[in-house]
Amino acid sequence: MSSSPSRLHVVFTDLRRAVDDVILRHQVTLDELLAAIDWLQRVTDAGELPSAGILFYKTVLKATAGATYAHAEKDGASHWEMEGPAHRPDAPVLHSPAVLPMRPDEPGEPLIVSGTVRTTNGTPKPGAALEIWQIDANNVYSGMDSGDFEPLNIPNDSTGVPVNNLRARVIADADGRYEFRTVMPGTETFGLATDSPLATLIQALRFEGLRPLHIHAIVSADGCLPLTTQIYFDGDPLIESTVEGAVPAGAVKATTLHHDHRAHGLKQPYRTLTYDFVLRPAPEGDTAPAR
Repeated sequence: MSSSPSRLHVVFTDLRRAVDDVILRHQVTLDELLAAIDWLQRVTDAGELPSAGILFYKTVLKATAGATYAHAEKDGASHWEMEGPAHRPDAPVLHSPAVLPMRPDEPGEPLIVSGTVRTTNGTPKPGAALEIWQIDANNVYSGMDSGDFEPLNIPNDSTGVPVNNLRARVIADADGRYEFRTVMPGTETFGLATDSPLATLIQALRFEGLRPLHIHAIVSADGCLPLTTQIYFDGDPLIESTVEGAVPAGAVKATTLHHDHRAHGLKQPYRTLTYDFVLRPAPEGDTAPAR
């Protein structure tokens, strides 16, 4: 009796079937196939094969680290996003309403983000914890250098930037509401060499070698599954040209510009954005305390 197929055999068979379907549906020619193989060889020769994983890295993580928040459309849960290398533990704990740690002259347009943490059945979660981090307006993550992003060559010189700049763990109030003030984030690059084989493909696909503007969050509450996610911004043209995969429409939020900045002790107009984080209840017996 033959043994059951190995995981390699099962996955490769499905992959082969999917590739065959694409080849037949689009009538891919032999010349085009050989050109693809030649491109892979050039990527390998250029030492870019590890970096090429950015094209599918998030998809793989969705099926593993993000599995508990798969198919958010079923129950209205918030979408899952990969944590990424810019996360740092032990951020300062602040209670809502909070101002993220920032320099007195922090560059960038002020932004106030607020909303409610609740479950998919609508129950607010008092004391929920929102771990927030973002790039600053000068495109720098605090407490990091370029080596933290390898194998990608992302420039990030945080010399002179406080370690926890624009990083905090914000605790929601007794009604599950939260609010924090920050600044509009800058732009994160993938650090691809402009003349590299991988960059050539990205350009041919009309993708940008940049990430859409975003704010990272890990949201946790008692009795709920922890959620890693990101907030994106309506009107950002990079939303439509992401290298790592499509951005869910529900993750993209509009900002409102306000001119009453003096009432908030600010020196310039500011923006507001509303975002409700919707968590899934943990399976019975799993208390999943707020971290």
